Formats: sequence, C-alpha cells, structure tokens
Amino acid sequence: MPCDPEKITYHMDRMPDETQVIGLYRETGWITEGMSVSFVPAMLKNSFAIATAYEGDRLIGMMRALSDGVSDAYLLDLVVAEDCRKMGIGKKVLDLLCSHLKDLGIDWIVWIGAPGTEKFYTACNAAIMEDYIPYRLN
Repeated sequence: MPCDPEKITYHMDRMPDETQVIGLYRETGWITEGMSVSFVPAMLKNSFAIATAYEGDRLIGMMRALSDGVSDAYLLDLVVAEDCRKMGIGKKVLDLLCSHLKDLGIDWIVWIGAPGTEKFYTACNAAIMEDYIPYRLN
C-alpha cells in the first residue's frame, strides 16, 4: 500500500534508528544480502547532518551530509522506500538537507548521482558540473 501523504513528516533534528536505516537500505538495495551492517551506527554518528522523512513512526526516506561545517558538504545516500516513491519525498528530503546546510553558510554542496538520475536532480535545482570529473580511489 502506498504511503499516506497526510502522515509524512520531515526532520533535521531526528536521528534515525539504526534498525530502520538498515531496513530502508536493504529495501532499496544499498545493503545487499550477506553484507555486514556493522558500519551503520558509525555511519549515522559520523554524518554531519541527516534529513529524514517518516510516515508516522516508519522511516521512509533519508539523505546524509559529510561536511567541514564551514564551506563544503558532500551529500550521500538519498533513499526512499519503494512504496513511497514518485510522491516528491526525495526532493523534499534533499531540499531540507540543502536548506539546513545553506543556513549554516555552507555554499559548496555536491553529490554524485547514478546514471539516469539527471532529470530528478536537475529538477531539484542541481547542475551537472561539466568542468569537473569525480574520482574514486581503486
């Protein structure tokens, strides 16, 4: 059954329960079968900021930021429960997190989107950084 939009709330001040995060990450494929979940408590604790969406008490969406707290932030893991997609929840979570960071004076906010997410992120006021190339250490 799809989410009830009337019951959805958004938060910057609510640390998500690690069990719910694990469930959401599993549902969305960010944590796969057999993968250790021992990193989740430290992942949450060491995030600079976390924006969340709840339907009642159920965690249905979230995104994290890593930051120096002054000028730069890197956004990670925008996830929305399968039955709650196509309702604008991801955009609201992203907007909430970005607004929070901007209110702190952080003005270099970046993330990497998976192929096929360009339409979503450009609709969220993001621009592809044509002059930059993301790198990953091998």
